[in-house]
Amino acid sequence: MFPLNTVDTTRIPYDTAVDLSVAVSRMQWPKPDMEKAPKVLILVPDEHFPYAFAATSLVHDPIMGNLLLTPVDELASLTREEIERLDPPGTDSVPPIIAVGPFTAQVIREIESMGYDVLHITGKNVFATAVKVAKLREQLTPESPEGPVSLFIVSADNPYEGILATYYATHSGVPILLTHKDRLPRSTATALQDMTDKNVYIIGSRYSVSDNVAREISSIVKPPVRRIAGEDPFATSVEFSTYYDPVTKLGWNRNRKGLGDAFTFGNLTRWDLILAASALSHQGKHTPLLLVEADCAPPVVLNYLQYLKPPFRMPPMPPFMHGFILGTPKIIRLTTQADIEEALKIDEQPEKHAIHPNTGREGTAPSEDP
Repeated sequence: MFPLNTVDTTRIPYDTAVDLSVAVSRMQWPKPDMEKAPKVLILVPDEHFPYAFAATSLVHDPIMGNLLLTPVDELASLTREEIERLDPPGTDSVPPIIAVGPFTAQVIREIESMGYDVLHITGKNVFATAVKVAKLREQLTPESPEGPVSLFIVSADNPYEGILATYYATHSGVPILLTHKDRLPRSTATALQDMTDKNVYIIGSRYSVSDNVAREISSIVKPPVRRIAGEDPFATSVEFSTYYDPVTKLGWNRNRKGLGDAFTFGNLTRWDLILAASALSHQGKHTPLLLVEADCAPPVVLNYLQYLKPPFRMPPMPPFMHGFILGTPKIIRLTTQADIEEALKIDEQPEKHAIHPNTGREGTAPSEDP
């Protein structure tokens, strides 16, 4: 028998997005009357990633939302229980429930029968829906430096790199618009024409969003369009975690050794579980997302963790590192979790060389003196 947790990792052991989203909600708010309890619950489809991606920016203040997942044609019983447990009051600007995506009238009526008003945001397609969410986010200005002035563009064709934007959107309120890899949809282009002063960041490589689309976006907006990407989705997750734009203040900026950091680790193939835990980037340890495979934590991720690792001190004391592991051991294997634990664990060899994830230069772990 092996425990599901290690000294420096906490596994959230569910294999459906509905279950995992409720588990994360209850981890963050074990009492519904806590000071930072959500005022609004945001429902997204559990099988349609573009709608779910677009909705994540609504979590950030002043909405103070929480994301829950459910099928589009049925209100999951566990999701209903969590709505009743948290009993969101809504705000002066939005009702207690925001439903983003093509939910059936039956689902909306069931929520209303529970005594909650619902704002149902949906459009003729995923691109138009994302625009509507972004417009609402503009009306309810995010309480962060980068939220009001920035915008993410991600692919609606696959979730593998765009999923990284959802954690920062949750963390900061930066809205997400969608595109095809090789064609900028009309809805998105029209929205950009109304947002020409926005700082646009494409999340993902040219395999997700082509250079032609990037150039078209550049012809619309005034600031230079930036792309955050690595050689593959795993490297992109590290690149995004280290990224920081000093002009717009956008970026996790997790690139200093020895401070102690926390991350969420998700299986690249399970966007639904990753998104279900995105609130971990907005509350508690405010974790960036790092991508892994079921049976492997890629070297680029492990090297990054080794680089950040604080030195061992005598007597042992903070800072330490921590990781949340998403899913059952079938989704991220115990051996992969053990590799992550080893990379996070404060060891006794601070002189061990570490490699900077961007420059590739070696360096030693920092001393105890500032």
